[in-house]
Amino acid sequence: MVDAGFWIGGFGLGEGIDERPALLSAIIDVLPDEKPRMISGLGLPEEILEGIDAGIDLFDSTYIYSLTLGGFALTFSLDKSGNQYKYQKSPIESDLTKINLRAKIYRKDMSPILGNCTCYTCKNHTKAYINHLFNVHEMLAQILLEIHNTHHYLTFFHVIREAIKDGRFEKFRQTFIESRRAHYEREAVCA
Repeated sequence: MVDAGFWIGGFGLGEGIDERPALLSAIIDVLPDEKPRMISGLGLPEEILEGIDAGIDLFDSTYIYSLTLGGFALTFSLDKSGNQYKYQKSPIESDLTKINLRAKIYRKDMSPILGNCTCYTCKNHTKAYINHLFNVHEMLAQILLEIHNTHHYLTFFHVIREAIKDGRFEKFRQTFIESRRAHYEREAVCA
């Protein structure tokens, strides 16, 4: 028989990202260490890293599903050091995490979503094909995109597990978050 753990709900419903670490710490501090802790509502890469840092073991999120419905493909860097300067920048968006495959710019783009991705979608299909499928409202567009997004996010979790195992998690987390924050600050200055 498996002992039950703790489910933490109500996050991602209005609290600021700067408020979240203190809230998570207050909750985690009163929960026993030997029981697993699962949280709902956190899904962004930064939120996952902050949750793990606070002591969360499991995540329940609609992040991948919501991205896929919107036509977005995850493209953020899976660099083992956490550096987000090595990303595939979208020619039409300033977001480091994703590209919108519904956009007209991808109509003739014969490259995969990510050149180094090993998922079925990237190995067998182009951005142009997925863009076409979205434009003709073909259900296959979401299936192919969900394959890529799920693969990308599972690889992200693999990189996190490796960082934890190697004792590099804190450095990975800091580098990942700081490099993304620096990018967003540069974009705000340029705008």
